[in-house]
Amino acid sequence: MKIIQAFLVGPFFIGPFLVGLHLFFAGMALAQDDVLVGDWTIITSGFSFVGDTTSYVHLTVEDENGELKAYIYNGPVPIRVDGNRFEIDLDWSSGFDEEYISTFRGEINDAGSIEGELTHHGASNFLGRIWKDGEFTGQRATPPPNLDGLQAKPINMSGVYGRASGLGAVRKINFSMTEHGQNILDDYLEVDNANSRCASPGLVLASGLPYPMEILHTDNYIVIVYGADYARRIYLDDREFPETATHSSFGFSVGEWKGETLVVTTAKLNPAFMSTRGQPVSDDAYTKEYFYFDDKGYLHADMWLHDPTNYARPPQLRRVYDQNFALSVITKVDCDPYSFFRALALEGELEAFWARSAKRR
Repeated sequence: MKIIQAFLVGPFFIGPFLVGLHLFFAGMALAQDDVLVGDWTIITSGFSFVGDTTSYVHLTVEDENGELKAYIYNGPVPIRVDGNRFEIDLDWSSGFDEEYISTFRGEINDAGSIEGELTHHGASNFLGRIWKDGEFTGQRATPPPNLDGLQAKPINMSGVYGRASGLGAVRKINFSMTEHGQNILDDYLEVDNANSRCASPGLVLASGLPYPMEILHTDNYIVIVYGADYARRIYLDDREFPETATHSSFGFSVGEWKGETLVVTTAKLNPAFMSTRGQPVSDDAYTKEYFYFDDKGYLHADMWLHDPTNYARPPQLRRVYDQNFALSVITKVDCDPYSFFRALALEGELEAFWARSAKRR
């Protein structure tokens, strides 16, 4: 079996919509290399222990100086190829931060599609239940549309939303890091993360939390509240960031309608982490988000993190929401930092925590 190192990437803006994460397979027999190059949308079961819920993986295959490379969420993964069959080992984590290595085994069929099986090698979830293996299929992704020059057609997005079942992304762990970013990651402890001590986790992490999202839409700005705790404003009236203003955990967001897609750029972010895994966000980073409704009424809010200080390729984060039309009350998430500091004191780690102040985000 021929061994080729490949890398996998995440969500991809497709059609008028961001269809999702595409899984890429590099390194087939030389005669088939050109068949695999490109972007693929993978739909797979096996990443949820609640029924047969599906997940998306965005795969991109590139020819880099004659060598095929694959990316998922712009993070590296190994791939093994033998003829039209392949294996890909994907590093990922559950919502409870458990780490796994799972393997996609499949082939490219005569129709030019991808299909196969997913195995978790007998791993179990946080409850001790064995993860159920799955199956996957993949199709080539439609190229992203050119939004430039489209007449603005604003859509009122006001409402309360929850994550859309079966349309989410597999949560990849490793990304394409720079040396600086890797050094931060290697030295990371969970106590460095603001989220662990009830402080604001920053835009990237907050937008990925599994809480309801409420959107309040006006003519000049949009307010997005993640859960009941974290609010941000997206300005739609071309205002500029005040010269006297400082960086903040949610930064400064400006939005522009391109057709029915709201393109949001956010800069002036405080240093933070992408998740509780410790992937850093620098104060020079900015995010690009695309908000749009697909033909089934789901709201997509996919994000790209542009942070060349820490990442060689911008991580991509897929967010898909289903609107909740029922009357609902969003309650505050109780978080008391006392328990965090008390636990450190009892374990004799409080002084070590103070000494790491320069490493905190």
